[in-house]
Amino acid sequence: MIEIIFTSRPISFKPISWVNAITRAVTRSPFDHVSLKYKSEIYESTAKDKLNTKGGVHKVEFKEWVKYRKGSYLFIYELDIDKVSFNRFNELEGLGYDYAANLYHLLDMKKMLKNKPNKKIYCSELIASMMGMKDAHSVTPTTLEGRLRKYESYIEQV
Repeated sequence: MIEIIFTSRPISFKPISWVNAITRAVTRSPFDHVSLKYKSEIYESTAKDKLNTKGGVHKVEFKEWVKYRKGSYLFIYELDIDKVSFNRFNELEGLGYDYAANLYHLLDMKKMLKNKPNKKIYCSELIASMMGMKDAHSVTPTTLEGRLRKYESYIEQV
Protein backbone atom coordinates (compact mmCIF):
# COMPACT_ATOMS: atom_id res chain seq x y z
CA MET A 1 0.00 0.00 0.00
CA ILE A 2 0.97 3.58 -0.71
CA GLU A 3 0.20 6.35 1.77
CA ILE A 4 -0.42 9.91 0.64
CA ILE A 5 0.33 12.12 3.66
CA PHE A 6 -1.02 15.65 4.01
CA THR A 7 0.48 17.73 6.80
CA SER A 8 -1.19 20.53 8.67
CA ARG A 9 0.84 22.48 11.15
CA PRO A 10 -0.88 24.94 13.47
CA ILE A 11 -0.18 28.49 12.35
CA SER A 12 2.83 29.90 14.18
CA PHE A 13 5.85 32.08 13.69
CA LYS A 14 8.03 28.94 13.50
CA PRO A 15 6.77 26.99 10.48
CA ILE A 16 8.79 24.09 9.11
CA SER A 17 9.50 26.46 6.22
CA TRP A 18 8.05 29.80 5.22
CA VAL A 19 7.10 28.27 1.88
CA ASN A 20 4.83 25.83 3.75
CA ALA A 21 3.20 28.71 5.64
CA ILE A 22 2.72 30.72 2.45
CA THR A 23 1.36 27.68 0.59
CA ARG A 24 -1.26 27.20 3.25
CA ALA A 25 -2.25 30.87 3.27
CA VAL A 26 -2.31 31.23 -0.51
CA THR A 27 -4.35 28.12 -1.21
CA ARG A 28 -6.63 28.79 1.80
CA SER A 29 -5.98 25.20 2.71
CA PRO A 30 -5.71 23.35 5.99
CA PHE A 31 -2.73 21.55 4.41
CA ASP A 32 0.77 22.95 4.06
CA HIS A 33 2.45 19.95 2.41
CA VAL A 34 1.80 16.60 0.78
CA SER A 35 4.14 13.66 0.34
CA LEU A 36 3.98 9.98 -0.51
CA LYS A 37 5.12 7.15 1.76
CA TYR A 38 6.01 3.71 0.47
CA LYS A 39 7.55 1.17 2.81
CA SER A 40 9.92 3.24 4.96
CA GLU A 41 10.58 6.09 2.52
CA ILE A 42 8.96 9.48 1.90
CA TYR A 43 8.87 10.81 -1.66
CA GLU A 44 8.44 14.57 -1.84
CA SER A 45 9.42 17.95 -3.22
CA THR A 46 10.26 20.57 -0.61
CA ALA A 47 11.69 24.01 -0.29
CA LYS A 48 14.98 24.16 1.54
CA ASP A 49 14.40 23.25 5.17
CA LYS A 50 16.07 21.72 8.21
CA LEU A 51 15.80 18.20 6.82
CA ASN A 52 16.52 18.86 3.15
CA THR A 53 19.14 21.56 2.75
CA LYS A 54 19.05 21.41 -1.05
CA GLY A 55 15.29 21.46 -1.59
CA GLY A 56 13.49 19.85 -4.50
CA VAL A 57 12.46 16.30 -5.42
CA HIS A 58 14.00 13.65 -3.18
CA LYS A 59 13.46 10.60 -0.95
CA VAL A 60 14.02 10.52 2.79
CA GLU A 61 13.58 7.86 5.46
CA PHE A 62 10.23 8.18 7.21
CA LYS A 63 11.76 8.09 10.70
CA GLU A 64 13.93 11.11 9.80
CA TRP A 65 11.07 12.94 8.07
CA VAL A 66 8.63 12.54 10.97
CA LYS A 67 11.11 14.05 13.47
CA TYR A 68 10.57 17.44 11.84
CA ARG A 69 6.78 17.10 11.85
CA LYS A 70 6.29 17.39 15.62
CA GLY A 71 3.23 19.51 16.26
CA SER A 72 1.83 18.74 12.80
CA TYR A 73 -1.37 16.88 12.07
CA LEU A 74 -1.00 14.08 9.53
CA PHE A 75 -3.93 13.17 7.27
CA ILE A 76 -3.30 9.94 5.42
CA TYR A 77 -4.96 8.24 2.47
CA GLU A 78 -4.07 4.72 1.35
CA LEU A 79 -3.84 3.79 -2.32
CA ASP A 80 -3.02 0.62 -4.17
CA ILE A 81 0.50 0.63 -5.57
CA ASP A 82 -0.80 0.47 -9.16
CA LYS A 83 -2.19 4.04 -8.76
CA VAL A 84 1.34 5.49 -8.56
CA SER A 85 4.31 5.55 -10.97
CA PHE A 86 7.72 5.31 -9.34
CA ASN A 87 9.23 5.57 -12.83
CA ARG A 88 7.76 9.09 -12.92
CA PHE A 89 9.46 9.87 -9.60
CA ASN A 90 12.77 8.60 -10.99
CA GLU A 91 12.38 10.97 -13.97
CA LEU A 92 11.76 13.93 -11.65
CA GLU A 93 14.18 13.13 -8.83
CA GLY A 94 16.76 15.88 -8.39
CA LEU A 95 14.63 18.66 -9.87
CA GLY A 96 14.50 21.81 -7.77
CA TYR A 97 11.54 23.14 -5.81
CA ASP A 98 9.22 25.41 -7.79
CA TYR A 99 9.10 28.67 -5.82
CA ALA A 100 7.64 30.49 -8.85
CA ALA A 101 4.56 28.27 -8.87
CA ASN A 102 3.84 29.29 -5.27
CA LEU A 103 4.15 32.90 -6.35
CA TYR A 104 1.76 32.31 -9.27
CA HIS A 105 -0.78 30.83 -6.84
CA LEU A 106 -0.24 33.76 -4.44
CA LEU A 107 -0.82 36.35 -7.17
CA ASP A 108 -3.70 34.36 -8.68
CA MET A 109 -1.77 33.96 -11.94
CA LYS A 110 -2.73 30.33 -12.46
CA LYS A 111 -2.61 30.64 -16.25
CA MET A 112 1.18 31.01 -15.88
CA LEU A 113 1.30 27.47 -14.46
CA LYS A 114 0.36 25.97 -17.85
CA ASN A 115 3.37 27.52 -19.55
CA LYS A 116 5.99 26.91 -16.89
CA PRO A 117 8.99 24.78 -17.80
CA ASN A 118 9.22 21.38 -16.09
CA LYS A 119 12.61 22.05 -14.53
CA LYS A 120 11.19 22.57 -11.05
CA ILE A 121 8.25 21.06 -9.21
CA TYR A 122 6.27 21.65 -6.01
CA CYS A 123 4.92 19.09 -3.53
CA SER A 124 1.39 18.40 -4.77
CA GLU A 125 2.50 18.66 -8.40
CA LEU A 126 4.98 15.82 -7.77
CA ILE A 127 2.38 13.52 -6.18
CA ALA A 128 -0.26 14.35 -8.83
CA SER A 129 2.31 13.66 -11.55
CA MET A 130 3.22 10.30 -9.98
CA MET A 131 -0.51 9.50 -10.00
CA GLY A 132 -0.73 10.34 -13.73
CA MET A 133 -2.88 13.47 -13.41
CA LYS A 134 -2.65 15.47 -16.65
CA ASP A 135 -3.18 18.78 -14.83
CA ALA A 136 -0.51 18.10 -12.18
CA HIS A 137 0.97 21.56 -12.81
CA SER A 138 -2.11 23.20 -11.23
CA VAL A 139 -2.90 20.74 -8.42
CA THR A 140 -2.69 22.13 -4.88
CA PRO A 141 -2.68 20.04 -1.70
CA THR A 142 -6.40 20.85 -1.26
CA THR A 143 -7.24 19.87 -4.85
CA LEU A 144 -5.38 16.59 -4.46
CA GLU A 145 -7.04 15.80 -1.14
CA GLY A 146 -10.46 16.40 -2.71
CA ARG A 147 -9.68 13.95 -5.51
CA LEU A 148 -8.41 11.33 -3.07
CA ARG A 149 -11.69 11.37 -1.13
CA LYS A 150 -13.23 9.26 -3.90
CA TYR A 151 -11.01 6.35 -2.84
CA GLU A 152 -12.59 6.42 0.64
CA SER A 153 -9.31 5.30 2.11
CA TYR A 154 -8.69 7.92 4.77
CA ILE A 155 -6.83 6.63 7.82
CA GLU A 156 -7.44 8.48 11.05
CA GLN A 157 -4.11 9.59 12.50
CA VAL A 158 -3.79 10.26 16.22
